[in-house]
Amino acid sequence: MTLLENSASKISIALLGALTTLIHSAAVSPVAAQDAAGTLLIVLDASGSMWGELPGGRGNKFEVAHSALEKALAASGPRLKTGLITIGPGCTRVDIASPPAIRSAAKTLAPLNAISPRGKGPISAALNKSLDLYEDRKVASMVLLVDGPDNCRQDPCAVAKRIATERPTLRIHTVGLGLSRPDRSITCISRATKGRFFPAETARQAEAAISKAVKLAMRGIGKPKLKRRPGFAKRTRRRFDPDGRPYLVLSAVLGNSDKAVQKPVRWRVFKGASAPDAGTLPLLDVLEPRFAVPMAAGAYWIDASLGRVKFAANAVVGEKGPTAVKAVFDAGLLKLSVDGPDPAIPTLFTVKRAGDTKAAPLVVSPYRKSELVLPAGSYEVDAEIGGLSVKREVKVSAGERQELSLPLRVSELRLSARALGGEVPPGGYEFTVSVDDPDKPGGRRIVARSTAPRPVFRLPAGTYYTEVKSGLANASGRVALSAGRSISRSLSLDIAQIAVDAEVPVGADSRPRPIVYKLFSLDPLQLVARSSARPAQFIIPPGRYRILAEIGARNVRTIQDLNLSSGDNRVLSLNVMAGDVRLRVSDAQGRALTGQFWEVLDSSGALVWRTQQGSPRSLLAPGFYNVRCETRKGIVEGTFEVAAGDAKTVELRVQ
Repeated sequence: MTLLENSASKISIALLGALTTLIHSAAVSPVAAQDAAGTLLIVLDASGSMWGELPGGRGNKFEVAHSALEKALAASGPRLKTGLITIGPGCTRVDIASPPAIRSAAKTLAPLNAISPRGKGPISAALNKSLDLYEDRKVASMVLLVDGPDNCRQDPCAVAKRIATERPTLRIHTVGLGLSRPDRSITCISRATKGRFFPAETARQAEAAISKAVKLAMRGIGKPKLKRRPGFAKRTRRRFDPDGRPYLVLSAVLGNSDKAVQKPVRWRVFKGASAPDAGTLPLLDVLEPRFAVPMAAGAYWIDASLGRVKFAANAVVGEKGPTAVKAVFDAGLLKLSVDGPDPAIPTLFTVKRAGDTKAAPLVVSPYRKSELVLPAGSYEVDAEIGGLSVKREVKVSAGERQELSLPLRVSELRLSARALGGEVPPGGYEFTVSVDDPDKPGGRRIVARSTAPRPVFRLPAGTYYTEVKSGLANASGRVALSAGRSISRSLSLDIAQIAVDAEVPVGADSRPRPIVYKLFSLDPLQLVARSSARPAQFIIPPGRYRILAEIGARNVRTIQDLNLSSGDNRVLSLNVMAGDVRLRVSDAQGRALTGQFWEVLDSSGALVWRTQQGSPRSLLAPGFYNVRCETRKGIVEGTFEVAAGDAKTVELRVQ
């Protein structure tokens, strides 16, 4: 049992004074000490909306965030712990992809190579789970990257306010990907925790915002923090004088064990012989396995907690010598570990009451070796690594110390791809891994997906189907994985590529024209892709195709058929024949009329243009047209011809 050193006697107190005077005179003395390692936690949205692209970038939001995080985290200090949580897929899924540890940025972010964004994003659930990963009395920051509000009907603002109360030093800096305007349900998270919100509408803004958020988070961790320890709670081996000053000596054991608890116990001491009312402030609130403190004679209420285990009792401190109180917790110690996986693979333990499937977990631990204090009872322990999990039931008895090692053997599948006869642009591959599932459409279920150039998947032993896609081209294979082995597979894609653009000769008018490119396969004829990019690029299997370019909103279009062989890389420039036409109507004196309704028909009588604009303007294909205009002064009709390259005004006059 640990006791106080003689330094405690230096505290100025009146031996027979009031207890309040005693406690205040033994006030804590701050000792400045910088934390050995702070924690920076990255929380990344992995919902389906992260497949969307940001303007000015070559990848989707998930890929832009991944790349920017790698650059920003590369500057993290050697003693900084970094961790990664991914949000989704689905409202019940939040994964601790990388538990906080001192490691390189590449290792912290490595799990992102095997993640495919899908489903909904439970931001509130991710914030709740993050609290389990921070160490007590350690400085910490969070960088939250999301592209929209919580769509799981939860309130992240309320969660952020609770975090600010429970961990007032934790700052959450948020990056809103693809958001031009701040969303209150997101900005409130940073506002409540005194962090900053960074909107990022484009890819370049996202990279800059992520860099600033990470630097700000690391700067907050780097500041030295003051640790306050009770000067009267120092531990020593000195024996107490039974006739000396009165002391309160507190210790704890599990069940009937004689071995003292080594984990920190939260001790709260109240004045009085009975349980205090809610809201009553304790005389002492100390986090130590055991301690001793000089205490005036009288009755006290002792409240102790160790995790989810509680103890309460009253104690009467005598006039002389020590008064010992031993907290006996009706609990046991359970040591959890896993056997088999690579230590770099994140492990997650979940502990629930046995038979209670609807209740929330009692404990969620991201540490490969976890030592838990649990109330006596039966529990279900679930260890998860990637897509592999194993469950065991265990009975915990009061005072018992037991170990449970769960066997988890995973295989490693490394995929790559090569394009026959051409190079695929960066980020142009999408890999999927699936298994047989008769309940799913097509009889297969996707278990992993990645857009990394060389993804690594960690999977249970079994038979899997692999596929890689680039544009419309794809290649597939099949592989059998044995437990604990690493297998590499390369998939070959037979592709052709097209880059197509169109020009509209309309004289001096240089205004940008909206163009939609549609790609049809000819065996059989069906639309297979479309794009409005300039130029439009398509990666497709060899075959016969038709390119249709539609310019503007009228009847201006051009078509070209082509036959593509393996390795073809075509650059097409389509010449479009069109004229630029403006319509005007006026009265007999040449004054413009209001309230027009225009209709333009081609020579076959098909309607090609209808508008209520005062003086409309549009592109039309070469040919003859009939025009009809309804005004408040009456109806007027006419005809006109459009030639390629025309820039003309067609004027009608109401007589």
